[in-house]
Amino acid sequence: MPPKRPSISRLQAELARRILRFLQDQGAQPGHRLVELDLCRILDVSRTPVRGALKLLAADGVVTERPGRGYALARLPATLADEKPAGDDAEDARLFEALADARAKGAVPDQFTQQDAMRRFHARLGSVMRVLRQLAELGVMERRPGNGWAFVPDPARILSESYAFRRALEPQILLQPGFRLDRDWAQKAREEHLSLRRKAWRAGDGARFHAVNADFHAQLAKSSGNRAMLRAVERHNQLRQFLIGGWDYLMEQVHSAIDDHLEILAALEAGYADKAAALMLHHLTQSASQSQKEEAA
Repeated sequence: MPPKRPSISRLQAELARRILRFLQDQGAQPGHRLVELDLCRILDVSRTPVRGALKLLAADGVVTERPGRGYALARLPATLADEKPAGDDAEDARLFEALADARAKGAVPDQFTQQDAMRRFHARLGSVMRVLRQLAELGVMERRPGNGWAFVPDPARILSESYAFRRALEPQILLQPGFRLDRDWAQKAREEHLSLRRKAWRAGDGARFHAVNADFHAQLAKSSGNRAMLRAVERHNQLRQFLIGGWDYLMEQVHSAIDDHLEILAALEAGYADKAAALMLHHLTQSASQSQKEEAA
């Protein structure tokens, strides 16, 4: 039977919520051991409020106290495990962009802890853990012992391997038996591409190009009707956003990419899937070559 629920402070309630969020982000299972000193370091607070938060969780039956051995997780509340607080998506996106920008500028070290990221980017632990896990899934970061994280060396190789994968995947997307071009989207995409091509190009316009480019490739993958292909393209769009999202492109380079996209759309609308696939392969090959030049510059 869980102990009687103690009177609590706002700090203890917030720490209890953060502990639960941390356990969720860690994928902790019942029986997972919680150590006060570890939580103090992770949450960057003293032992007294952490001890109060653990007693609160013990009273709620979420953790169990083991005399002389700290606490162990009994269960995670279903609402916490299944729901994401409002605003988390926006915070995660902000942190993702901030990390990408800092990495591109050399303003973040090769290795750092979760607490370093919380302090540097003014982010909550849950958001830090989700974004770091996302970057690990993208192959950009890897977990170190304890609470440490490290960037995977040689980002140029990561990007090169991504392009090699996309050259194998994306032409095949256009050849899928279930491929059905969304013609309403195709018309809107053409108008957006032409608008971008006609505008006077300014420094910083790369963000708009990235958005248009990512949508183009993702929508074609969606048209394939193959969910695995769509997930793969979305994943590699995220990888590109992190590795090269801050690059400013030459106007000629952007115009060339736009022209490629328009040719692919025209071939698909005319029913020439083979031609569209060949154009896609050429487009990705050219893009890979240009990215290698950018890295070498």
